[in-house]
Amino acid sequence: MVERKGKGVAAVRADARQGRKAAPAGRRERNKQEKLARIVEAAKELFGTKGFAETTTQEIAEKADIGTGTLFLYAKSKEDLLVMVFKDEMIATSQTAFKRLPAGTSLIDQLMHVFDTMIVYHGRDLDLAKALIREITVPPENSSRQADLQMLMKVIYGGIADLVIAGQKAGKLRQDVDPLHAAESFFAIYYIGLIGWLGGLVTKRQFLMRLRPRLNLAIEGIVAH
Repeated sequence: MVERKGKGVAAVRADARQGRKAAPAGRRERNKQEKLARIVEAAKELFGTKGFAETTTQEIAEKADIGTGTLFLYAKSKEDLLVMVFKDEMIATSQTAFKRLPAGTSLIDQLMHVFDTMIVYHGRDLDLAKALIREITVPPENSSRQADLQMLMKVIYGGIADLVIAGQKAGKLRQDVDPLHAAESFFAIYYIGLIGWLGGLVTKRQFLMRLRPRLNLAIEGIVAH
């Protein structure tokens, strides 16, 4: 049972790293990747300076030095571009958070460190964060957004699952708990709170005050006794 769980987490981590293990790309593929990088960078800059609502796809194409038709080969909409930018930034943000975990701390402190890092990221541009949450909460079927979000969530779920596995190895958490299921549950608690904050239902202070005790309740369900 435990071995199966470990393989599941390993698969998630491997999937998240597979892009770095790919064979060297040919010239055509390199050109595609270079264009995509220019598009994402142009969208990122324009969203940051003009705002998401005021930025047009034509402006993004012009800044990336490509035609609008070429742009739509990489992203079908401005919303897809927003998720592309978010995915890359949040993968880097999440990986940094997991690498800089305070040593010797409890699971709740580790989770709060990771989620606090994400909250700081969203707080840098609330209007952009609100637009983003609208687009990723229920993404269109068969859109590029789904693949981007799956890639991001593999990184986040894998990182949190590693924390659970460490707790299991230390004898602090139940051995019969699936680390990935626990990771999904912890993130769901955070995400519901994030939606409440960005949706104006609660203040940021209320969000942070409620997050820790809610996570603690979930952790109590998997503590080894």
